[in-house]
Amino acid sequence: MGDESAANELVKRSATWMARGLRAREISCAELLDAHAARYEARNGEVNAIVVPRLEAARAEAAAADAAIARGDPLGALHGVPFTVKEIIDVAGMPSTNGSSLQAGRIASADAAVVRRMRGAGAILLGKTNLSEFSAFWDSVNNVYGATRNPHDGTRTAGGSSGGEAAAVASAMSPFGIGSDLSGSIRAPAHWTGVYGLRTSRDAAPCPPHPPWPSAAGMQMFGTVGPLARFAEDLDLMLATICERRLPPAPVERIAVFEEDGLQPVSRTCREAVRRAAAALAAGGSEIVEDSLPRALELRSAFNTIIAHDSAGAFSSLAAGREDELMPYNAELAEAMRGFEPSFPAYAAAFEQIASIEADAGEWFERTPVALCPVAPDVAPPVGVFAFPPVDGEATRPGGKLSLCSYANALGLPALALPVMRSETGLPVGVQLIGRRGEERTLIALAARIEEALGGWLDPDAS
Repeated sequence: MGDESAANELVKRSATWMARGLRAREISCAELLDAHAARYEARNGEVNAIVVPRLEAARAEAAAADAAIARGDPLGALHGVPFTVKEIIDVAGMPSTNGSSLQAGRIASADAAVVRRMRGAGAILLGKTNLSEFSAFWDSVNNVYGATRNPHDGTRTAGGSSGGEAAAVASAMSPFGIGSDLSGSIRAPAHWTGVYGLRTSRDAAPCPPHPPWPSAAGMQMFGTVGPLARFAEDLDLMLATICERRLPPAPVERIAVFEEDGLQPVSRTCREAVRRAAAALAAGGSEIVEDSLPRALELRSAFNTIIAHDSAGAFSSLAAGREDELMPYNAELAEAMRGFEPSFPAYAAAFEQIASIEADAGEWFERTPVALCPVAPDVAPPVGVFAFPPVDGEATRPGGKLSLCSYANALGLPALALPVMRSETGLPVGVQLIGRRGEERTLIALAARIEEALGGWLDPDAS
């Protein structure tokens, strides 16, 4: 396509439209790939989202994909559709450093299962996206690739740890992609960049290792991969490829709404987004009730205990004597872990606590199958500032800043962040829906209702 405006219109289409258009020969795979490559050249310099591009290899794959269509070969559901993936998710022959110079030179020998599935369905990988060092912070800034900037405002973070993925999708350099989420790492970036981000249920899709973190019990229980996209329908399209199983959408008559969990302050702007989303669902016939998820403080405490025990040994061994090479947020973590004394009774008690809370939460979700709440305390903070700023003048409290996200991680629940509005300064503001395990498609259906009512993806070009 020679016309720049036409190419920009093409890359802003949904992945679902792209898949249909390619199969119907309304567009070619090469044309679509070239449009995304042009968008990358125009936008990535200022955003720094795609940090390991593979455009020439992708062009060759697009040409091969066009040839397959011409021959009448059987086509996968994603044939010719471009995608991106978070840097730590393995792609054969490409770096997987987890954003740390301590792991420089680490090259993957094979594709992760989710990448194999995407490629097996015919999708074409554009490249790998930026993240926080060790996927361990809410800002995607590291010593290997630098800082990813929010495409809506370059002075703001795109979030972390899957911030590069969210920024690439938001700025239409990629139609959709794969991130990972241990405590909000898909949802916070989606909220801060104006796109959709879905943390899948425990064991819904294979979650690859994230070195240096061990594949210990807690990490496997809490961490998942999931899609980021500009359109709700594209989440379902990707789920059909990467997930082991999918339940059909369930009818939802009753939705609980809450504005905070008592662990961190929440801004008036994020509270307003919750009310707007609730009003959209109420207008569609859902009963909205005021209720919050049970035992949030206890759950976060048990979550923290397990993560500390799972990660302390591996992290301390890797960082020993090289603390000056760490990002400030991880240097602080290394200092906090120095002298950590693991306790098997405390570790076991934390799992028992989670089992008890899971039983109470199960009863809660039987009465109210979906919760609607904020994603994070506020809109996107400044990039490269490693202390969360005050929220409407109130200082954030000690501990994790994404406590509203970690509830779903601790219990293995699906949770979906979606765009709702802009702040007074033009920054995206999202909310999240949390549901019962296995009911990702129920959340997607509700997100689509809100999308229809409120407009969906927040285009940085329109901000």
